Amino acid sequence: MSSLTLGALFALAMVQQTDTVIALNGAVRLDVEAPGGSITVTAWDRPEVRIQATHASRTFVEVARRGSTIHVEAEARRGPATIVDYTISAPASLDLSLDGFYANITVEGMNGEVSAETMQGKIRVVGGRGSVKVSSVQGEIVVEGAQGRLEVEGVTGPVRILRSSGEVYAESVGGNIDMEDVRARVVDVGTVGGRIRYAGSLEEGGRYFFGSHGGSVEISVPDGAGATFNVASVHGSVRSDVAGAPQRFEPGQRTSFSVGNGSALVEVETFGGRIAITRR
Repeated sequence: MSSLTLGALFALAMVQQTDTVIALNGAVRLDVEAPGGSITVTAWDRPEVRIQATHASRTFVEVARRGSTIHVEAEARRGPATIVDYTISAPASLDLSLDGFYANITVEGMNGEVSAETMQGKIRVVGGRGSVKVSSVQGEIVVEGAQGRLEVEGVTGPVRILRSSGEVYAESVGGNIDMEDVRARVVDVGTVGGRIRYAGSLEEGGRYFFGSHGGSVEISVPDGAGATFNVASVHGSVRSDVAGAPQRFEPGQRTSFSVGNGSALVEVETFGGRIAITRR
């Protein structure tokens, strides 16, 4: 047998697989902790949770029921657990709490509340109802098709919120924040150095705030929207082509103007970034 074949067999022997199925039996929440690797949760129509994991031989996956919660966590026989890649199938109604350190997190098709947090890794959530709370210090965040209260927190990576509705709270230190096809009555978004772009609804009586220290803010106003804009930039330029906007904005001065019935309140502030309010 060649040394190459022996090496391949040895590598396979070092990789361990966990494959466990646990019935719900009244569980309403799934908690998963991963030190590093990945967590992928997808919905299926069975009343049970299947946990598949790939990990080193010294690592094992502990699955425990704690009241109405199914808890999944990696442990090691000596020292801390390292890299674990989870692939989990779960009923769509389960609430999720996913916690990683150096881990990518993906959620697809779930209809419960979603909480996902990682120190370094990407997060992608498709779905989620009631409450969706995601956070990554270093990594892209994408939230798509969520409904309810959305809380998104990034530091260096970009944030994208797509085809979602409800209330949106998002912040970033250095990454861009892009929102497309968002239907929300409350939007509160801030970034220190990144760009903010909003292409969503301005609901009757809604409240919207967009603030950036050094990045630009771009707002696309839908046809027929009624809003009062309160705009201020210390050093940046301001421009708008919507009906009712002034032709010239004085630098360093706060300016207000109304579109339609003026029902929604839209506040936009930057220290040094450009502000653009344009027709969709």
